[in-house]
Amino acid sequence: MTTPPERWLLDTNVWIFGLRRDDEFPACAHLLDRMRDFYRLVNQYPEFIGLSWEPAPTELVEFYEQRGCRKGDAVIAAHAEASGTRTIVSENRQFLQTIKDLPVELVTAEEAQSRLAEFLP
Repeated sequence: MTTPPERWLLDTNVWIFGLRRDDEFPACAHLLDRMRDFYRLVNQYPEFIGLSWEPAPTELVEFYEQRGCRKGDAVIAAHAEASGTRTIVSENRQFLQTIKDLPVELVTAEEAQSRLAEFLP
């Protein structure tokens, strides 16, 4: 049995806290370290990585804004939906809290790091 590919979207705060090695959010730095190891492995199999600089579809951004999301949150939610992302990693506790039945799972950097540990012992 194979595990289907899963897309993750990292909120900007995870990158900032991780790259700065912020003492209040150590899991962000640990997650980026683990991801570095993960990407070394994945680079051997580029068919599993997707990178896009396309803007989020305007109609999806407006959809999330009309449901109470702040502009930045609406853009992230729209990107996630458009790309089929099922997991967003964020340290922002209020992130997308106004949306009920969001088709995306929100996890912290610590939770994401635990998931990566399953693939990278």
